[in-house]
Amino acid sequence: MSESEKHLQELNERTVTMLSSLAERQGNMETLLRSLSQLVVDLHMQAKQARSAIQALAASRSQPIGKKIRCVFLVNSIEIWDALYDVYKAMLEDDHFDPIVATINRRLGGDAHFSGEQRASDGLTSLDIPHLRLEMEDSFAGLNILRGLAPDVIFRQSQWDNLYPPAFSSDCLSFAKLCVVPYGIIVLEKYTSNTGSGESSNELSCDTPYHRAAWRIFCENQYALEYFRSFHHSAPEKLVLSGYPKLQRLLDEPPAWPEFKADTAGDRPFRVIWAPHHTAGDPWLNFGVFHRICRDFLEWASKEPGIEFVLKPHPELFKSVVNRNILSQQTVDAFLQLWNGLPNCTCENGRYGSLFAASDLMITDGISFFVEYPIFGKPLVFFDSGLHAPLNEIGKMGVACADVVSDFDKMKEVVLGYKNKTMVDTHQDDRKRFMKALFPGDRLPSDIILDDIAAGLGVDRGA
Repeated sequence: MSESEKHLQELNERTVTMLSSLAERQGNMETLLRSLSQLVVDLHMQAKQARSAIQALAASRSQPIGKKIRCVFLVNSIEIWDALYDVYKAMLEDDHFDPIVATINRRLGGDAHFSGEQRASDGLTSLDIPHLRLEMEDSFAGLNILRGLAPDVIFRQSQWDNLYPPAFSSDCLSFAKLCVVPYGIIVLEKYTSNTGSGESSNELSCDTPYHRAAWRIFCENQYALEYFRSFHHSAPEKLVLSGYPKLQRLLDEPPAWPEFKADTAGDRPFRVIWAPHHTAGDPWLNFGVFHRICRDFLEWASKEPGIEFVLKPHPELFKSVVNRNILSQQTVDAFLQLWNGLPNCTCENGRYGSLFAASDLMITDGISFFVEYPIFGKPLVFFDSGLHAPLNEIGKMGVACADVVSDFDKMKEVVLGYKNKTMVDTHQDDRKRFMKALFPGDRLPSDIILDDIAAGLGVDRGA
C-alpha cells in the first residue's frame, strides 16, 4: 500500500471516528432535550396542580367571606343573558346576596381573536344593569380584578371553554364555587348528526371540564338531571332540579314588535318570526336550512305585504355559512341588503321575549326556539332538514308542538293557513304536556337556585 493510500485510509478512519462521535453527541443532546422537555411538562403540571390545590382550598370554604354571599356573573353574550337575569334580580332583592355583573370578551366559531365585550356592555347598559368591564386584551389582567372581588360564587354563561379568553377557563375560575345555569335546554340525544359516533348521550355538551369543576349544576328538567347522573361524575348534592329560569323571564317580558316601513292602514299585518339556526349545511348538527331557502324566502316576502317578517338569526349564522364556504360574504351581504330593503321585513338580534310575545307565528329550523316558543301558546312551524342530530324526549316533545315541514311550498301553505284562519291549531294538548315537563316545580327556578346556594354555604335565607 502506497503512502498516499495509507494517508487516505487514516483520514477515512478519523472521519468515521469523528462522525461516530458526533452521532453519539447528537444522540446525547436529543436525550437531554427530551429530558428537558419532560421536565418543563412536569413543572407545568406541578404548577397547575399547586394552583388547583390552592384554588380548591379557597373554594372549599363553607361560609362566605363577608356578611353577604358575593356572586359574580361573567357576561359575554347579551343574547343569552335572560337565562341568568331572574337569578341576578332575585339576588338584588335578597339581603343575603351581593351580586356583581362583569362583561368579558368571547370567541365564536371561526373568530381568530376574542372580542364582543362592547356589545355585551351596551346590552346591559340598555337594561340599566351596572357592571364591571373586564375587556383587557390580556385576560389575566381581568382575572386579577375578579380575584380581588373575592367572589364566593361565579356564574359563567356557557360550558364551552374555547369561547372564553384563557383566564376565564374552568381551570382558572376554580378559586370560587362555579355554578351552572344552562343557557339552553338539552334537546339532543347526541351532540352530533353522525349516527356512527361512539359519543354517549350528550357527552360533548354535558360532561365538559366546566361541568366537572362546578360546585352546583342547576338542571332545567328531570331529563337533564338524569343525563348528568348518567356520567357518574357528580356527588348527589351537586345536581339540583331547579327548572329553567329563562322561560319565566321570557314570559315576563311585555310584547314589543318592530316598526315597519310599510303602510299598515287597515287590518294589522300577520306577524311572523323566521329564526334560522347556524348549522346550515353543517355535518356536525345539521339543523339549519338557511342556505337552501333564503332566496325563496326573499321572493315570498316580497309578494306578501300582509305579513310582517322578522328575521331572528342565530348569532353565529352569517359568519358560520361564510367560514364554511356554504355561502359567500357577498351573497350574505346582498341577501341582508335586499331583506332589509323590503317594507315588510326587518332583522332583530339580542333578547327576544318581547318579540315572541308580540308575534303570531314562528318558523324555525333550530334547536332552542322549538322548545321555547311553545310556552307562548302560538303556532310554530319546524322546518326539518331531515339530516339533523337525534332528539331526546324533550326535543321530541317540543317538535310535537309544531307543524313539521320539509319543503318551502309546504311551509308557505301552513303559514298562510294560519294567517287566513283556514288552518286550525291542533297542538294545544301537546303544549300542555310539554309545559309540565318544562316547569317541573311550583316554585320559581330563581328562588330554588338562591335557596340551594345559601344552604350550601351555611346561610339561612329565612333568618
